[in-house]
Amino acid sequence: MKCLTIIFVLILCSCSNGQKKTDIDGLTIDPNIKSQVEKHIVEEHEFEIFGDLMQVYGNSLYVESYENDSLVISSTDFSKKLPFKSFYLWDKDTLGINGAYGLFGGTGFYIKIADKKAELFHMLSSDDFPTYAYKENDSLIMRLEVPCSDTKIVLSEIPDSTKNQIIYGLVEFKSDNFYSASGAFLEEEEPKRKKTRNNMKIYFKSGLLKMNE
Repeated sequence: MKCLTIIFVLILCSCSNGQKKTDIDGLTIDPNIKSQVEKHIVEEHEFEIFGDLMQVYGNSLYVESYENDSLVISSTDFSKKLPFKSFYLWDKDTLGINGAYGLFGGTGFYIKIADKKAELFHMLSSDDFPTYAYKENDSLIMRLEVPCSDTKIVLSEIPDSTKNQIIYGLVEFKSDNFYSASGAFLEEEEPKRKKTRNNMKIYFKSGLLKMNE
């Protein structure tokens, strides 16, 4: 009887924190993440120009950025809110969730959920000219999805592919190295590249991306 009581208490404790078991590797489902997200984001009227296309709001920033293996940026000031955009999109049975600081190009994350596996990438996107490369001698491109280590993905739920829902989440990661060129340069010039990597922690909310029909 004492053994059964202990098991019952353990079951109650595991359920009380709100986390749910999932058969998706690399992903935790926790509806309580919504309340944490709401402490870090703020709705701003100036972003209403984007309408219902995607979620755009002010968001806290946590980042440690390294260039050539030296720490150059360390921000843990959650009182500051920077423009952040996020959305999710279904492609058949694959769910993609994007989030980035910046209104056009940006720096953030990409989650790919398919075949019962969740993968997290550090996403970088340029809106002006090719800026990023995976390796030092690769051609510069507009968007990178950089592999990460020490990853954590928490979602409030997996959205129904037939509905337009708002989901909430948290990602943490340490990115692999990538290369970036800063500043404008002439086409015939060879821009200087910096070896870069970022550690980030991002709270977010996402809605279904409404594509133009």
